[in-house]
Amino acid sequence: MLIPHSRPVFGHIFEHAVTQIVQSGQLAQGKATTILEQHISQYLSVPHTLAVDSGTSALMLAIRALTNNKALARIGIPAFACASLVFAVKNAGAIPVFIDCTKHLTLDAEQTLMISKTLDVLVLVHPFGMVEPLVQEHFACPVIEDIAQSVGATLHGQQVGTFTEMCIGSHHATKPWGGAYGGFIASHDPDLIDKCKAMTNPDTANLSAAYIGHHQLSSIHAVLAYTRIQQAEQDYIKRASWIKKYDALFEQASATPISGITNSQANHFRYIVRCEQDIANIIPLFHHMGIRVARPIQTPLHQSKVALDAWQHSLSIPVLADMSQAEFAYLQQGIQTCFAS
Repeated sequence: MLIPHSRPVFGHIFEHAVTQIVQSGQLAQGKATTILEQHISQYLSVPHTLAVDSGTSALMLAIRALTNNKALARIGIPAFACASLVFAVKNAGAIPVFIDCTKHLTLDAEQTLMISKTLDVLVLVHPFGMVEPLVQEHFACPVIEDIAQSVGATLHGQQVGTFTEMCIGSHHATKPWGGAYGGFIASHDPDLIDKCKAMTNPDTANLSAAYIGHHQLSSIHAVLAYTRIQQAEQDYIKRASWIKKYDALFEQASATPISGITNSQANHFRYIVRCEQDIANIIPLFHHMGIRVARPIQTPLHQSKVALDAWQHSLSIPVLADMSQAEFAYLQQGIQTCFAS
């Protein structure tokens, strides 16, 4: 049996939505993209949204808008996060400033508060379906929430993505709001969204602009993302039911689940556990059984002691919305076998 780390499900409703776009003749950016933007704004209760070609582009554009394309702006990002953050910062002509994590994979609060005084922008990433608690804090610099993995999660009942000046997200196929490709920027400030939008279409650009790129989202990708959002609540409920069973399994396993902070509700996008042994010895055992567990990130963005420790001892286990009982039984067998070895 093969159990992948991610498995987006595209059924008849997706096929029908794409067919309608193809038959309309409007495959590039059009009405479907506008509908997606409106739906995101409504879901987040944030009035202004821009759909773009990727989450990486969304972050890059947001940084450029907040810094007015300042050369070598200092952008704070987590050391334990996806590599796309580094490339978004570099593509904005800025300098990444790495902030260490805790064993719970959220940011080190003391270090973040200290470093933020020297930053032009701070990027707070809500990690692996959980909530970054520092989103509640006040910072001297502008803050961008990255909700690519945690959209739908809440803190004190408030949606992630609504705490700060701007938020960005992803519509990559493996994300909770995944279609195929794409991303979005949302803000209460229309001027910031206008600045981002002005950088997305070279065909209508001022040639004196500091940066312009092809970052519009096609109608094909927009309708896939919109259809996924319509299914997101159903997927969330299914993943939540599996999480309860995982929690029961790990009461007997030699690993500790990494859960969210008090008064938060995760979206159950990933199930992350901390193992006392180096997971380099555990991952091959799962893979031999066809269970595609993985490290939460490919590599730390900064090789600090704490980030390296988290990388060596944190394991991401598949949480598939459409997982069958037979697959779960096999995964349970894998957990019991691999953690006993």
